[in-house]
Amino acid sequence: MNDSIFAPHFNIDPEIDAMLRGIENNNWLVENMLLMPKHEAWIRREVSVKRAAGTARIEGAGMEEADVSDLMKKAPSGRLSENEQANINAVQAYEFVDYLSDQPDIPVGELVIRELDRYFLRGMDPTLTPGVYRLGENKVSEYTPPNQGDVPSLMSAFTTWLQDDGNEIHPIVKASMAHIHLVAIHPFWDGNGRTARALATLILERSRFSFKKLLSLESYMSRMRDDYFTAIERTLGPRFSPDYDATPWLRFFAINLMAHTIEFTQTLTEWHRNMSKVYESFETRHLNHRQADGLAYAARTGRITRPDYIEITNAAPATASRDLARLVEEGYLTPEGKTRGRVYRYVSRTEQPKSEPPSEQGQLFGQTQQEGADQQK
Repeated sequence: MNDSIFAPHFNIDPEIDAMLRGIENNNWLVENMLLMPKHEAWIRREVSVKRAAGTARIEGAGMEEADVSDLMKKAPSGRLSENEQANINAVQAYEFVDYLSDQPDIPVGELVIRELDRYFLRGMDPTLTPGVYRLGENKVSEYTPPNQGDVPSLMSAFTTWLQDDGNEIHPIVKASMAHIHLVAIHPFWDGNGRTARALATLILERSRFSFKKLLSLESYMSRMRDDYFTAIERTLGPRFSPDYDATPWLRFFAINLMAHTIEFTQTLTEWHRNMSKVYESFETRHLNHRQADGLAYAARTGRITRPDYIEITNAAPATASRDLARLVEEGYLTPEGKTRGRVYRYVSRTEQPKSEPPSEQGQLFGQTQQEGADQQK
C-alpha cells in the first residue's frame, strides 16, 4: 500500500447533523458556566478517574471508580493486580492527554500515538512490546486487521491526515474518524482500543469542543459496552478495507457524545442546587470555610475521605478529623468503615429552605445559562 493521505468515507445525514448542532449548544453552555477554579479542579479530578475506569472497563479490567480513586492515593505496596495496573496506567495516560491538549506545538502524530500505547501498557507483559508496531497478525474476535507489513504506511497516511489543519473537517467528526481508523489498523499487539479512545479525547480537547476537559465519554460508553463493540463491528466488517464506510460509527459516536453532554450539563445544574444548600448551611449553621468546601465536595461526589478533605482544604490531619466529626454531628455526613479506611457519605438535605450562596461564592451559572438549564427541564 502507498502512504498517501488517509481519506475517510462517511456521510453526515440529518440525524448526525442534528447531533453535531446539539453538542455545539451544550458546549456553549458548559464553556459559559461561571465555575470557580477550585470547583472546576474538583470535577476534573473526578473526571480523571471516570475516564480511566471507563476505558479500562471496556477492555474488561473492571474496577469501581471509588476503588480506582482510593488506589491512586495509596503508596505502592507489593505487586499490583492486572486490573489495578491497567487502571493506574489509564489515569496516567489521560494526564498525558490533558498535558498534550495544552501543547499545540506538539503534533498529534505517530510518536504521540506510540507514547499513548506505552502509557496504557506500562508495567504489563513486555512481550506485548508497548508502543511498537506489531510484527504479526493480530486478529480481534471476528475482525482481521491489515497485514503487519502495511501498518507503517497506513499509520503514516493516517497521521498525515490527523495533522492536516486544512481539511476543514468538523472536530467531532475528526475525533470519531481517528477513533475508528486506529481501531481498524490495529497497529499494536495490545492497547489499541484504549489508545483510540484517548486519541479521540485529545482531538476534542484541542478543538473548540473541549468542554473545559470535563467530559468522560469513556465512562459513558463503558455503560453500553456491547453496543460500542457492535458499532465497531458493523462499521469495519470481518476484515480491513481502506474503503470502509464509517457512517455507522460516526452516528454511534455523535449520538452518544450528545447524550453524554446532556447528562453532564444536567449533572452540573443539579450540583448547583446542592451547592446553594451547602453554602446556605455555611451561614445558618456557622460552618467554617473548610467545612463548607468539604461538604460541597461530598455533595458533588457523594462521599469524602479524610485524605480527600486534607487535599481540598489544606487542613492539618487533626483539623480534618475535627471538621469531619462536626459534619457528622450536624447530620451532613454518615461515616462508614474503620478509622483508617473510613468513608463519609453525603446526606442529602431536601428540606432546606431555598436561598442564594454567599456573595463570595458567586454564581456557578450566569443568568443566561441558568435560564437555558431551566428550559431543559
